[in-house]
Amino acid sequence: MAGGALRVKGLSVADGPRWVARDFDLEVKPGAVHMILGERDSGKTALLRTLAGLAREERGSISLGDAVDAGPRVRRRAARFITHERGLTHLSLLSRLLLARPPRRLGMLIHGRRGLEHALALAKRVGLEGLLEAPVEALRPLERRLLDLAAALDDSPRALFLDEPTSELGPHEARHLLHVMKAVAREDRIPIVFTSTWARDAYPDADQITILWRGQDPVTVDAAQVTESALIERWTGGSPRRSPTGPHAPGDSLLRVEDIVLEGRGRETSLAGAAFEVRSGEVLVIVGAPADGLSLLHEVLLGQRAPSRGSIQFLGKEMAATDRRQRVDAGISFVNPPHARDQSLSHFTVEENLILGQTRRGPFSRRGWLKFESIRGNAVRSLADFEIPEARPRDRFDLLGLGFRQRIVIAREVLRNPVLLVARSPVQGLGLEAQEYVRKALVLQCERGSGLLWLTEDPEEALRVADRLAVLAAGRLVWLPVTETLTREAIIDEMSGHAA
Repeated sequence: MAGGALRVKGLSVADGPRWVARDFDLEVKPGAVHMILGERDSGKTALLRTLAGLAREERGSISLGDAVDAGPRVRRRAARFITHERGLTHLSLLSRLLLARPPRRLGMLIHGRRGLEHALALAKRVGLEGLLEAPVEALRPLERRLLDLAAALDDSPRALFLDEPTSELGPHEARHLLHVMKAVAREDRIPIVFTSTWARDAYPDADQITILWRGQDPVTVDAAQVTESALIERWTGGSPRRSPTGPHAPGDSLLRVEDIVLEGRGRETSLAGAAFEVRSGEVLVIVGAPADGLSLLHEVLLGQRAPSRGSIQFLGKEMAATDRRQRVDAGISFVNPPHARDQSLSHFTVEENLILGQTRRGPFSRRGWLKFESIRGNAVRSLADFEIPEARPRDRFDLLGLGFRQRIVIAREVLRNPVLLVARSPVQGLGLEAQEYVRKALVLQCERGSGLLWLTEDPEEALRVADRLAVLAAGRLVWLPVTETLTREAIIDEMSGHAA
């Protein structure tokens, strides 16, 4: 059933005390895919939820197909909203699809044959027909997103709204998902709107992009009339996009990982003999999709999982059986994605987050007693040195913007003067100016003699900081020379297994 166009006229949307959009006009035609681009906490989700009828607009009208000035209740019934949160992971793929809208016998029992045909038809639409018996918890992130899409198509919605569907995906996986979304939009003649923090997600399948930028009025552009680089420039107001430093001269070996083997969970790719070395004064970047072994490798480095075979030597000492605390005490610091829950305590203050893990001995404690003057002085200096004038030592950490929270985490880890820094997607979801600051802060520590191991799913991020670069594909490392001719497309081809 054709869904008709989504038309927005004079829409005003608030997200708490701030305005996300005021007097906003938009039209998404049947069969079109529309992207809402913005930083985290820019109001993308609030705008999307309003369009989907999950939140009431302050002013304006929203029409969906024949429903002119459709209210929130009408939009909720006619459209489907797909969140990026996980649910129903204990079911099989078949059961998950049957629960969407099961074909019933006598209005009560599920009709076995018709139910299977029904689920198979939905799975075929997104390429999951071979996984009907697989448990949802064993699926790769891309397969979970495709399953969510298939389940949403069950009752012929007149529009689809997806909140950051590519947030857990590598670039090649994101392209696959968006290509399927485009095919669905065309076949069903419905509008699809999704949010993203990646400008890359607009290409090649989005028709239009609405840009949210730091409280300014939303701006909508045609994807066919603006390149990705021009889109980013418009999104950021012309902020420069440059590499923070040049190449570095490597020093002594710090970390040596040899033939790590670890079995993946469910359909996650296992590590199959990964081996690499990190030296002082250099940046080694490993690029890969989370489900292609990058998340496993990160867990191994954090000490959360022990490899079934292989060696991890730091400064000549075997560390494979040690935990995170022991590795930190040995001189390794970790910086995780800005939204990670394991690197800060949101309800603690700024000054408390700046000393996490450092209160067992000086300079912030003595004989079991905290030295509050030292703690306050450390916070004042850190906020000044890392250019966070908006924050005060006693401010609650979770009341700060995402970019400032990440600066505080980096300040804490850098001030330890670690021998080795392990950074996992440290700029994910940040605005480009904040990304540039984080890159510089981490690379400057490398220039002071620390080693820097950078794990990321973003090829462009890798090209900005790498002295050496490897792609993690099918559980193994593929080394690529870092030259001026190395492109993002070449890295994506290696990640997807399509390299020549």
